[in-house]
Amino acid sequence: MKPRNILGLLVATAFFSPNLHSLRAAEIRRVAGSDSADRAWRALKHDQETPPEPLKQLADRMYSQKEIRDYYARTAERAGAVADEAKQFYAQYPKYPQAVSAREIYFDMLHAAVALSSTTKIAELEAATAERLKDPKIDDAARFQLSLRLLQSAVSGRQYESDDAMRAELERRARRLAQDYPGHPDGDKYLLNLARAAATEKSAALAREILARSRDEKIKAECQGLIRRSAAVNKPLALTLTLSDGKAWDLKQWRGKVALLLFWDSSSRFSPKALWAVNELYKKYHAKGLEVVGLNFDEDQAKATAALKDITLEWPQYRDVPAGRTVQARFGVDTLPMCWFVDKTGVLRERYGERDPDGFTQRLLAE
Repeated sequence: MKPRNILGLLVATAFFSPNLHSLRAAEIRRVAGSDSADRAWRALKHDQETPPEPLKQLADRMYSQKEIRDYYARTAERAGAVADEAKQFYAQYPKYPQAVSAREIYFDMLHAAVALSSTTKIAELEAATAERLKDPKIDDAARFQLSLRLLQSAVSGRQYESDDAMRAELERRARRLAQDYPGHPDGDKYLLNLARAAATEKSAALAREILARSRDEKIKAECQGLIRRSAAVNKPLALTLTLSDGKAWDLKQWRGKVALLLFWDSSSRFSPKALWAVNELYKKYHAKGLEVVGLNFDEDQAKATAALKDITLEWPQYRDVPAGRTVQARFGVDTLPMCWFVDKTGVLRERYGERDPDGFTQRLLAE
């Protein structure tokens, strides 16, 4: 049976090794761990396994953003303190049986502190990660996972500061990940997510950067679509389709009106809400000059039909799959649902008008 710790190994071996008979009990305790080490280990495990109480729903109000940030700051500070405790433990008791486990606790709690908003532990986590990356015993896959985990914790921590800070952190670290691990698409995928939601010029710039480096054909195709989409903004949009009912449709026929193009499919969990919201917008503003067309990307017609069974739409639908995904290929529409607004002159305006669809519709109708 495998001994559980060094003390067990010494005791088990003492009956068979004459050299160990001369070891005094005090020497065995020194090697295997003293009473103080045992107490320190129990305290460390207790602190690791006892996180702060979670926020509980208040009876009379919601928590303010400051209260939420303060809570996560306190939680991050506690995680950092446990990391310090673990580091002190394995430095003080390097031969204790659980010293290796203490090192893992240190690393995990550093990650927790950074992911929960700590900025004081970022440099320490980067240094600890860099030290592990030097280990010649780990392979490229393990090195990549270490770097990816660092990215995820650092980006998570910045969300408590602001969305802009989180996006900036993600861009910086994702670019580094893509450069350090060209065989892994994850870095470029993170940058692609940023490009999808970025303003026009930023979106195109990120797409060009990814396109120049990526080896993934799917990623490259979407980048090309993003570049074309960005080039279409603030320019007249030409679009002719054959609708689901077989009728020909041309965007030009809506000149003098505001047109909303809703790209959707049933697999997106946000599409039902988007369909409902756009339908409400149509009912509110159609009499004032708003027109809507839905562009569906479902592979299975039955799924698209099922998604519409509980909602009555008075605006036309177009299915891109039977047409060979011509719209998707042209504009690289991979993130659904998405709304485009075309003004009265036929010019494609801000591609992400869905951030304030009501207000944006009113502004375009007033032009």
